[in-house]
Amino acid sequence: MTKVLIISNDKFFISKKNYFFNSNKNTFTIINSFKNFKKVYLFCRSTNKKQRFKEKIKNNIEFVKFKNIFNLLSEVKNLKILIISLTPFSFFLSLMFILFGANKKKFFLFLRSDGFLEYEVKLGKIGYFIYGVMFYILKNRTTILSCSKFLTGVSQSKILFPSEINGDWLKNRSIKKIKINKNKIRLLYIGRFREEKGYLSLIDIFKNLKINSSLKMVGNDYKYFKKSHYPKNSNLEITGQLVKNGDLIKCYDNCDIFILPSYAEAYPQVILESLSRLKPIIVFNDIKFLKKTFSVGVFNSKRNAKDLQNIITKIISNYTRIQNKIYKQKIFTQKKFFIEMNKIFSD
Repeated sequence: MTKVLIISNDKFFISKKNYFFNSNKNTFTIINSFKNFKKVYLFCRSTNKKQRFKEKIKNNIEFVKFKNIFNLLSEVKNLKILIISLTPFSFFLSLMFILFGANKKKFFLFLRSDGFLEYEVKLGKIGYFIYGVMFYILKNRTTILSCSKFLTGVSQSKILFPSEINGDWLKNRSIKKIKINKNKIRLLYIGRFREEKGYLSLIDIFKNLKINSSLKMVGNDYKYFKKSHYPKNSNLEITGQLVKNGDLIKCYDNCDIFILPSYAEAYPQVILESLSRLKPIIVFNDIKFLKKTFSVGVFNSKRNAKDLQNIITKIISNYTRIQNKIYKQKIFTQKKFFIEMNKIFSD
């Protein structure tokens, strides 16, 4: 099959035992979708620290150093190129390939999130402007792949739904086995602890809920891991990032409702994970458009304690009925994602 060059802004650690490590599981999923290709060139940033997620380096993967990237320019017109997410790092590399004649039909930009909103949350209006400049320079020079038709500025693109849901997630999904304690509702958040993810907002709102509930937050890069900063709330638990599917599945199974407090999203993997375990999801109105993508099991709330409390109460009151609807819905799986990726890049 064909060759593909993948450019990722993620940092990878490469071990001497033929393994490589990364902090973003979804990036590994994308790379693995090309496991049957003749050659996968991977150009990325490197780090000296081991990351959470680990993969065996397959025989068809070749890591490309910056000094060797120029060796690929001679075949850039025929080479299929995939840029994972738009960042300053990937933007300037894209410009280089465009200058050397990259073919738009073979040059793909995969947008996994709404960069306009994320940059605005992090940097304000200047962030929105910076991302806008990068995006509008590349949008007519690449083939846009996106996981949502609701992304800012994206009017035409090939829709591609990334998924990490394999058979493990779909085992033992019996509704009869799921029991909830209505006297204490168990809430869950899993994700990155970044400003645009709204985790601080969720902590503040949780403090003001007037129903008996607990909140478990799972992630990384968080100041509260330092015990001196840990919130003084016996109903709030913060733990480190989980890597194994079994541990993640157990985490979902031990909650009643998943809460996604992000200010910007596109096609969150945590929603797929939560639905696969028959758990309802609450999002805030900033990303309520996700209800159009996930028509069953997702509820929206205003970003305040009173409204969130009302939505939680309504979900718990209709819990079994909601779960039955979730159970009947098809979930986009990793296998389906691999098929779609191969179809696009093999044409």
